[in-house]
Amino acid sequence: MSSILEGTYFIQLCICIVVCLYLSFHFHGALQNIDHVESKSHPNLPPLYQNQDSVDGFSFSSTKQHKNIIRGASKLKKLPGDSVSMQTTKARHGNTDGLSACLLVNDENPRLPEWLAYHYQMLPLRSLIVAVDPASRSSPSEILSRWKDMGMMEVDVWEDDDYFTTEQGSGLCDATNPKVDCVKHHFNRQRYFVMKCMADFKQRNKTWVLLVDVDEYVTFNQIRDDDPIAPLDEAPDGIPTLSDWKLHTNSFGGVVVDGLVNGAPLELKNGMKDGNQNQVVVNNVITKANDVEYGNVIEETSGNKFYLRDDIASRDATAMPNAPKGVPTLKDVMIIGSRLFARIFNDAYDGNKNGEYIEIKMGWENGDTAMRKFHGGHLIHDAKQKKYYIEREQASWPPHVSPKTALNARARLPSVGDGNTIYDILKNELNEYPCVTMPRLLYGSYEEDDEKPRWNADPIGYEDKDFVTLRYKWHAIKGVFDVNKYPKTIIDVSRVPMSAFDGKAFEIHRPLVKFCRKDPPRYSLSLLRVNHYADSFEAFSYRHDSRSFRKSRQYYDEMVSKTTAAKDEDVFQWLQVFVESVGEDEAQFLLSDAGRFASLE
Repeated sequence: MSSILEGTYFIQLCICIVVCLYLSFHFHGALQNIDHVESKSHPNLPPLYQNQDSVDGFSFSSTKQHKNIIRGASKLKKLPGDSVSMQTTKARHGNTDGLSACLLVNDENPRLPEWLAYHYQMLPLRSLIVAVDPASRSSPSEILSRWKDMGMMEVDVWEDDDYFTTEQGSGLCDATNPKVDCVKHHFNRQRYFVMKCMADFKQRNKTWVLLVDVDEYVTFNQIRDDDPIAPLDEAPDGIPTLSDWKLHTNSFGGVVVDGLVNGAPLELKNGMKDGNQNQVVVNNVITKANDVEYGNVIEETSGNKFYLRDDIASRDATAMPNAPKGVPTLKDVMIIGSRLFARIFNDAYDGNKNGEYIEIKMGWENGDTAMRKFHGGHLIHDAKQKKYYIEREQASWPPHVSPKTALNARARLPSVGDGNTIYDILKNELNEYPCVTMPRLLYGSYEEDDEKPRWNADPIGYEDKDFVTLRYKWHAIKGVFDVNKYPKTIIDVSRVPMSAFDGKAFEIHRPLVKFCRKDPPRYSLSLLRVNHYADSFEAFSYRHDSRSFRKSRQYYDEMVSKTTAAKDEDVFQWLQVFVESVGEDEAQFLLSDAGRFASLE
């Protein structure tokens, strides 16, 4: 009997040893392949993810860099249709396939779930830095933590002191102080934030970084019937060229262009001569101002036609790489009215120290006219005819491609929902230069009474009214600056030196002057665009914004009155694809409270 018991004990002991070795081996392997994790149960997390450190390839990390960090974990569940094979979101320094973004928020919670889900699917967005404006009455932390708790995105949340100082203008703006310009204060915050944010992503070995707002959505700029005309590479035979030109509007809402006429035939009705400064009145109203762009032929009231030269590209083609011998170099040039200020180097005239900021007397009667001719890589003459070389800051600008090449590329663009991403376009079509400028297209609040809901997939529970990308499809005339305003950028920080991110951005829409063109590509030649949604007036005025126009009903009504030129449904398919990719329960959780404007008073 004792021998039987001894044999049984021996077998049990062997089994225990085998089990221990097995568990030890797999535990050791797990430690080598996942980060240390700490996970807390989220009250609204789908049941599948409650109280689990790792589920189906997800792991939840508590790693922190900034004091308010929400960080995604090291692995992602395989997502159906994820076209850039984002099977894993590698740890902090290895997420090379996914894109990043810098986002400044102020009471954006109603629209933030949609923005995150859309760009997660479309970019694909995998790393995000969010700066919360101190004027914000709400916090985005709960919404952002959903993505962290499911291991789907790296997210850092910054406060003012994470990216700029009190001396630079951090902190809440005092709107009661008449000496304080809160709008300038807001722009200052934007400019410091995007530079610090891009520098942070560069240190983390990221590549493309998107710089847009919560009401802006990046998409493919497919060819459509209502596109503005494509530019011509050169003037047609018999059509004179207008150079150093500028667009104005008169008091009657008409479009006025003036510039230098070159190659004018003798029979011009108003007697213009080559090289003379003349005013050309275009026979259009302001809504046709998209015809007045470089590369186009315009017609003035008396019937004369003119080809509008691409002045900036023309000067760039003849720019000198360095200053001629004995000629001082000017950097960081600023023209205010008819006055010119710059940092001077190699001053052979007055002996100023290198880098000294000075004013140069130019003798200009009209600073606006001078600005049209001003360009890096060229010489200018001061009032005493002394020569100065303007630094060629545009050496790293992306070149303008020919209309034929650009239109062929646009014809290859995919549709939203077919499995391709913005990253695919950047990688395959726009990978030569680090700064891609994207035109904006403003969408208003007009809705047709008989519009049918565009969500037709199970499960039921999504309503068009909660998503701007589904609800609004009427937009402004494409390519009209007065309505659509400044373009936005996406920048490959891996190809920009760290020194370029020092200080604050040149301007929020063109943060890096040496890498982003002053004259961005025409709408008709752009492969990507940014849909800008005005949304309802409730949404437009919801944030605690220092800019007074955000509270003006008159401003809002005037703005959206210009957004019924045409309509499209270019992006609506993203939601169905997103739900299919991440799962129904996960999508419902991530998109909960989208479009819900809670009272913040």
